[in-house]
Amino acid sequence: MRFRRSLPLMVSFIELINGCIQFKFSREVSFLDNSQMLGTYPASSKQGLFGVCAPRCNNDIRCNAIDICFENLKCKLISGRTPLTPGNVSEGVCKRFQMQGCPDGYFFDRKENICIAENYCNFESDPELTCFLSESLSDEFNWTIHANSTPSFNTGPSSAVNGSYYKYIETSRGEGYPTFISGQRAILESFIKFSDITYCLAMYYHMYGGYINTLTIRTQKGNNTAIDRWILSGNQGDAWHHLSGVNLPLDSQSKIIIEATKGAYYEGDIAIDSIELLPFACP
Repeated sequence: MRFRRSLPLMVSFIELINGCIQFKFSREVSFLDNSQMLGTYPASSKQGLFGVCAPRCNNDIRCNAIDICFENLKCKLISGRTPLTPGNVSEGVCKRFQMQGCPDGYFFDRKENICIAENYCNFESDPELTCFLSESLSDEFNWTIHANSTPSFNTGPSSAVNGSYYKYIETSRGEGYPTFISGQRAILESFIKFSDITYCLAMYYHMYGGYINTLTIRTQKGNNTAIDRWILSGNQGDAWHHLSGVNLPLDSQSKIIIEATKGAYYEGDIAIDSIELLPFACP
């Protein structure tokens, strides 16, 4: 197997001759972003990075992209969507090459042999074109987009999972804050139309503090009573946790609801980040 590239070190296109796979440059990503990584490999030179990872990706059906990290002399095999921003670049950036064959806004899943819409929310831009969730009009307050630590001690994350921003509920009370009532809800709900299939929802959550209440994922069909699909309450420690997948049976009349509830005191900040929705059941 051979590969070719267009220009030394300023690459926009990679093709595997005899391999049937073509990769096209999509954008720069953070070297520290390992959320979709299948493996990382070193090379002895910048020119050698393509030859290290392109054949490996071709031979791994989970792989649909490669990251070429010139500064670190490493390449990565990637499974999943195209990241939206470079995120944290303190350790350098890589160039993401996504498999060709799908229209803009989609990535190719080799295992399912389909193009998948990038239904993904990481709150790095406003508006966020790939995000399928918006603030509900039927709750008591809104989620807050934030970077770095939340204003209160002993609650909330210190940074986003990837990139700079995440969403959280602020549970402080007093001057400068909304009227505080324990049990108030902040809700995100989907606004796109779904196919009649089971979807897989994955995300990161942070629930740290002595008065953490509840985070819930629901589905609702039309005006029917919403069904709880996943629910978690209480202090989970000062760390981001990965919810690897929740199966959500949906159809054209269904919507997804992500709800956080205020606890009884200020140490009740709940945060979410990197929410992904895939059009098939979770493994």
